[in-house]
Amino acid sequence: MTRTQTSHRHERQRETLHRLLRDRGLHRYGLFFVTGEGTPLPDGLEATSGFVIDERGQVYSFWLGWDDDRQQAALTEWQPVEADPRWERSAEYRRARDRAATAA
Repeated sequence: MTRTQTSHRHERQRETLHRLLRDRGLHRYGLFFVTGEGTPLPDGLEATSGFVIDERGQVYSFWLGWDDDRQQAALTEWQPVEADPRWERSAEYRRARDRAATAA
């Protein structure tokens, strides 16, 4: 895969995830601890998991996978979770919280 193809796939991945989060009602949020799972989806994207924090400080864990019925990428797992106090030591978490405009 060329660098241009990889860049295009990453952009599609990002756009898909942001669209799905907006569909869940999130407009101000920050992503953190997001990782590709190494499993290709039928549309060429990669299964991805991670966390998102919204402007109220609610954290969700998610899995971007494949919806067989709709034949498209979807948030196949979506679970509210408690923020782990140890995450405060992570710059990635703090940046996500700040992006979501969440008070510390």
